[in-house]
Amino acid sequence: MLIAKKRKGDRMANTDGSIHIDTKVDDSGLLLGLDNLSSKAKAALNGLTTVVTAAGAALTAMGGYAIKAGSDFESAFAGVVKTVDATDTQLQTLRDDILAMSNEIPLAAVEIAGIAEAAGQLGVKTEDISTFTRTMADLGVATNMTSEQAATQLARLANITGLVGEYGAEGYSRLGSAVVALGNNFATTESEIVDMSMRLASAGTNLGISESQILAFAAAMSSVGISAEIGGTSMSKFMSSVQIAVENRKQGSQKSTPRWPA
Repeated sequence: MLIAKKRKGDRMANTDGSIHIDTKVDDSGLLLGLDNLSSKAKAALNGLTTVVTAAGAALTAMGGYAIKAGSDFESAFAGVVKTVDATDTQLQTLRDDILAMSNEIPLAAVEIAGIAEAAGQLGVKTEDISTFTRTMADLGVATNMTSEQAATQLARLANITGLVGEYGAEGYSRLGSAVVALGNNFATTESEIVDMSMRLASAGTNLGISESQILAFAAAMSSVGISAEIGGTSMSKFMSSVQIAVENRKQGSQKSTPRWPA
């Protein structure tokens, strides 16, 4: 007797001549597909968990950095409070100005606060500190001088020449603009111009030379390679001798003036 092997979904003939159809569903493929889908879902979930964890770590780090930056600024501004003789209202205004500057120029608020602290130490008037700080911060960005170097030297230069007394806070801006313009148009650097100007300032002011003329002399001398140490000392001696000669000439003229009888 021939025995046929039964397969799922096959038609089978019974001994009585009837036909039996096996309708059992082969679900192995479906189960395999569901298993694969489950594996992919788990992998995606694991990836999402990794992303969320990394994002959480980044946010935590940013929060820690923000807290540290805020703490650093408070410490820096405490130095401003120590050196600047100002009311609470003036200090709050200065604080707001410093934070606003940090959003406008590529310097951190801590660095800008350091300039303001130096301004207080150098005797800059309280009402001029914001303008002074902004000018020196700009010089620190636009020239080869650091903001602290610019603050120290230009504050002293302004005091020697009396520039601030004549122009107020705008005097610092005028001085900074002149230094940048000369640095751009002569074969010298801004720091060399300021160094030479500091050597010439006292003698030049006594001789009646303006701060712009002192800067021009400094730029011309440094652009031909004369160092501030040698050239500044020599030029200062020359200016002093000119001043003495002029004064002696005036005194000699007065002595030689005939006195008419009354």
